[in-house]
Amino acid sequence: MRILYFASLKENLNTSDENINFSSPVTISLIKEELVKKYGEQYFPKNLLCAVNHEIASEATLVNNEDEVAFFPPVTGG
Repeated sequence: MRILYFASLKENLNTSDENINFSSPVTISLIKEELVKKYGEQYFPKNLLCAVNHEIASEATLVNNEDEVAFFPPVTGG
């Protein structure tokens, strides 16, 4: 699956995207666990937003290798 990173997450990880493959469908929660192992917990806080194929997703959303997953920090305004 293609993983996309946006905003400060993209800057902190020094990449805008990467490809990761799993042997079966996995949840967003499991993907985040794998990314935490790779990059560190500080980059994947609880309030990190996620979309699968351009639709907002939850931690329980199932994802296949053909899907596109995007992670982005919450937007703040002022």
